[in-house]
Amino acid sequence: MIKLKSILSEGFDKQAVVDRVYPQVVKNLGRARRGVPKVEFHSNIYVRVTGDPDAQGEANPHAEYNWEANEIYLYTPKMKNEKEIIKALLHEYTHATQDHRKHAENRKLGYKKDPDEIAARKAEKNWKRYV
Repeated sequence: MIKLKSILSEGFDKQAVVDRVYPQVVKNLGRARRGVPKVEFHSNIYVRVTGDPDAQGEANPHAEYNWEANEIYLYTPKMKNEKEIIKALLHEYTHATQDHRKHAENRKLGYKKDPDEIAARKAEKNWKRYV
């Protein structure tokens, strides 16, 4: 038996969502410090880092921003619907607009108290603007 959720996710074009939403995110959130980051999809962080298509591990984020490469990585298993993609783009692009020199010091405060993460989580709350 095929579940409705499976049918809906099969026809879900993640790249089309990025193509439609990301330019508006960039426009609304303003200039990123290093220019507009490229967005890439990967199956998980371990595959991206090792290049091994079978690589697995315990910690796997929804998305991440790589300051050095100026790239946003969206991990496909976590991108189950349009809302998740939009929230991830808003969150990670917010990091691209922040002062990276303060990153290490802010991280010492812990994830919940890190001002960069607070701002990124706040940006996510506007996801409905992009639907």
